[in-house]
Amino acid sequence: MSVISDSISADEIGTLPDFGLGEALTRVPGVSTVQNNARGEAQFLSIRGLNADYNLVEIDGVPLPANEVGRRNVSLDVIPSSLASRVEVYKSVNASMNGNAIGGVANLRTRSAFDNGGKTFVGGRFDIGKYDFERTRGTRTPSGQVEVVASTTFGPDGMFGAVVSGSYFRRDSASLNSATDNYLYLDPATGTRRLSPANDVSDALVAPDRRRWLHYDNLRQRYGVFGKLEFDDHRMFRAAFTLADFRHKNDEERQSNAIIANTAVTAATNRYTNFTNVTAAGGAVSNANAQVDLAQFAQQRRVRYGDFHAELSPGSGIHADLGVNYAVSTYRQDATFATYRIANTNSLAYTYTITPGEFTRFTPANPAFAFDPANYRQFEYGTAKDDNRERALTAQGNLGINMQAQDRGFGIQTGAYARFLKRGYDFTVRNFRPLGTSNYLLSAVDDPDARYSPYNGGGQSLLFVDPKAAAAFYAANAAGFTPNSANTSGSLTPDYTLGEDIVAAYAMGRFATEAVELTAGVRYEHTDLRTGSTAGVTRGTATSFVFAQQGQRYGYWLPSAQVNWDVTDQLKVRGAASRTLGRPNYDDLAAREVVSIAGQTDGGGRTITSGNPGLKPRVSDNYDLSVEFYANRDILFSAGLFLKDISDEILTVRNQATEIVDGLPTLVTRIQPVNASSSKVKGVELNAVVSRMRFLPGPLDGFGLSANLTLLDPTPPTITLADRVTTRRLTNLFESANTVANVKLFYTAGPVQVQGAWNHLSPLLFSVSNTDPLQDRVYAASNLFDAQLRLTVNRHLTIVAQGKNLTDFRPRRMFGPDYRLLREEIDNGRAFYIGGLVRF
Repeated sequence: MSVISDSISADEIGTLPDFGLGEALTRVPGVSTVQNNARGEAQFLSIRGLNADYNLVEIDGVPLPANEVGRRNVSLDVIPSSLASRVEVYKSVNASMNGNAIGGVANLRTRSAFDNGGKTFVGGRFDIGKYDFERTRGTRTPSGQVEVVASTTFGPDGMFGAVVSGSYFRRDSASLNSATDNYLYLDPATGTRRLSPANDVSDALVAPDRRRWLHYDNLRQRYGVFGKLEFDDHRMFRAAFTLADFRHKNDEERQSNAIIANTAVTAATNRYTNFTNVTAAGGAVSNANAQVDLAQFAQQRRVRYGDFHAELSPGSGIHADLGVNYAVSTYRQDATFATYRIANTNSLAYTYTITPGEFTRFTPANPAFAFDPANYRQFEYGTAKDDNRERALTAQGNLGINMQAQDRGFGIQTGAYARFLKRGYDFTVRNFRPLGTSNYLLSAVDDPDARYSPYNGGGQSLLFVDPKAAAAFYAANAAGFTPNSANTSGSLTPDYTLGEDIVAAYAMGRFATEAVELTAGVRYEHTDLRTGSTAGVTRGTATSFVFAQQGQRYGYWLPSAQVNWDVTDQLKVRGAASRTLGRPNYDDLAAREVVSIAGQTDGGGRTITSGNPGLKPRVSDNYDLSVEFYANRDILFSAGLFLKDISDEILTVRNQATEIVDGLPTLVTRIQPVNASSSKVKGVELNAVVSRMRFLPGPLDGFGLSANLTLLDPTPPTITLADRVTTRRLTNLFESANTVANVKLFYTAGPVQVQGAWNHLSPLLFSVSNTDPLQDRVYAASNLFDAQLRLTVNRHLTIVAQGKNLTDFRPRRMFGPDYRLLREEIDNGRAFYIGGLVRF
């Protein structure tokens, strides 16, 4: 295919600790991933550091429906890496390719029985491991995985083939999110209150007004089965029928402890009433409230599909192919919540200590009171259920004459594509509050045997809620609770239906000699979008719920052109220009509203997330130029320049304000996606591969190296602020890293190979405020190091010992002036595995 691309083969997949397709893809130059809530599993693909929403993931040329709430792409941690024969990453596109790919396309080509000459193959891998951050509650079990792949050919002349594979992955571990959700700003000379953005706070003293620990116990499991039946007459016709089923289950128990300052202000002095002795190093708070809450999740994401694909090459340079795919993806989550609180009291007075670069230390003046479960009164108990189902029927066909890689002279190709998608999301919440006469305490349901001391807590221990005890207590005392009046709204306004029909056609031409290949074409994509949702309408004291439908239709011409020039056998030059789209995520397109009733998920406050049915797709004009130099069979150097001019950028903005909820001042965060202004991305990509340093004397000639570096120079978009007049330019592209670097160093000596991989991402903007720039949030720079030791016993067995996150890196989320304030730090710990690769 005459586009700029990189790839990774089945022989390379699994040579490092890759526990899913996402992690395997990070070995491709310029590719990084977005982790599952920063907790250690690669979930979404980023090409050249760009927002994961810019990119498209396909399996055998077909985009599968999303199995996650909030994204258009399928989650990569659901798909085992053993499925792939090859993963190709296209950084430019031609007219025959899906137009929804501003950053690029990753296409997983599944295994074929006709690989390696159709020889019978049986192989796989197994390992067992341990995370040094183990679960606090429940029975701890080993982590590990097992994958088996088998293929063979049969029948007359070996024209029939079959591939089957199965996989199981298990991760038993814990994580800790340490959060300082908000800071107050005080005048360093007078101690009076400063509010951002109305006041300059660049030189102000900062005082954290809440400290929150969220401890997660997780058992993650992935199951996968795959089967393919093939036919190849070895002359002109081949076909394949595939069935696959992948599931990812996550049983998660989140225990949260928070202490929140009483931020009342004395009007006469404009000072925070309860804050004293505030300095750059710390201060004291005389009055505060506290919360302990449980959130228990049983989550399953699943992808099932059937695929038929046929190719015909009758001769005279003619090649035709046809594909039909039907896929169903689901996301289901059952959640249980229980919350316990202490109202504002002087008994929760505390001091705090600020150490630059570290998590702020809160020290209660009366720890016996703060950590006594008998002082926490139950605030709520409830359940919530997410049910998302997405179905997609995809069909495509192509007819080309003289368009194959080996063909010379002029060629033409045309084709058509259609995708009919339906999505339905249903949310149900049942939230209950104790009656005023009820006095239900945490001491009735806490788990005294599950104490845990955070690494940054100075010896303090978290209080844990026993989920079974909490459920049993509610069942026995249901008469003492009353349903939350917001249950009806909370169960209706998040729901939506969506239908998206995409129809496309294209034509392209090609001219090729032994040294030069030119390709140009145009694609037209038409989209018919329909959404339906329910909104609450209040008149007086009565609220009614009205279902409404919205829709939009749009079509785009998407031209593209590519040139490949083999200047010499060693030097190759490639260039490309194209126009591509970036369609909005499905959750963003419906006129829905999600209110977080339970769990107090945003800093002890409440989050309201709204959709925007008027969102337009991003449109990008892309230009690429690259040079590749092959010094010899072991050494490759390449460099690329690229430019993307993106209009109608899509951002998710948040507006934070204190509102009265349940009679108490509560931090309310309102979130909505919007189209922003245009943005530009200029970038350079450098890559070097030295598979073996044969130029060094032995034994140093066993060393090898691969390294790549992607640098972005963006012009970020501007957003309109909440006043609908003022605009400001963002500090960076949304969810995009300006620097992506990957280095793999390996050494081979006989049957032993040692290798390590370092991955770096520069800070990444992931949340934007349209009221206060200091509420923008970034992920701090990340540096991950994985390593592996391999011992080849014989041609059938290789023993593998491997480690993940060996530097014990903790992802950080920062905000405030110059992003200097630590908001969250996530501790996942290291992991160690031992196992083997088998092949027969």
